[in-house]
Amino acid sequence: MRKLLVCIAMIVFFASPVFAESEKAKVKNNVVSAEKNEQVEESTLHHFKNGMNSSLLSLVYTTIKVNIAMIGGVVGGVTYPLGGFYNGISKKIRDSSMGGTYLITEDILTGKEKPVLFFKL
Repeated sequence: MRKLLVCIAMIVFFASPVFAESEKAKVKNNVVSAEKNEQVEESTLHHFKNGMNSSLLSLVYTTIKVNIAMIGGVVGGVTYPLGGFYNGISKKIRDSSMGGTYLITEDILTGKEKPVLFFKL
């Protein structure tokens, strides 16, 4: 049973484009349009794979990012009194460690959104 589940998971994640929906010819006024610039609808399998990948990547990435943000908050809080109660150094540490991307979305994976920023620059 375990081998079957592994095989199904491999098929879903590494499915070749043969399983995806093929582009259907678009007919307008009984003329087939074959322009390359037309927006092609993405298949359901493609959306499913991107959604699964983004959720699995977010599980790993978010836990690491939250831990780094907490450490940066503690270090920034400690540097405030050690830096002579000057907020500039503490603020830079806190902002850079707590800023950035916390979730990997489907738009990030497809390139529609800005890339992942681990630290805010």
